Amino acid sequence: MKKKAEWSTGWPVEAGYFWLYSYRYGRISCGRECKPELVFMECRKISNGFIYVGNGQFLDEEEIENPHFQKVILPEPPQLM
Repeated sequence: MKKKAEWSTGWPVEAGYFWLYSYRYGRISCGRECKPELVFMECRKISNGFIYVGNGQFLDEEEIENPHFQKVILPEPPQLM
């Protein structure tokens, strides 16, 4: 049985893939109330910390409101031989 991943509110501090559920541009953007989004994101280690990429865009910790993260559990790759 596989281990179930839990949601956390702290930004990831390890390289890997994560689900991000949040108000990506804040609860209110351009005068309208927004809904939270589910984004597949990647966390990469760089020389002075981490960089976060989701939907082809860099994710800024300052812009994202009420973030929740869950580590993506990838299946084992198939055996070729």
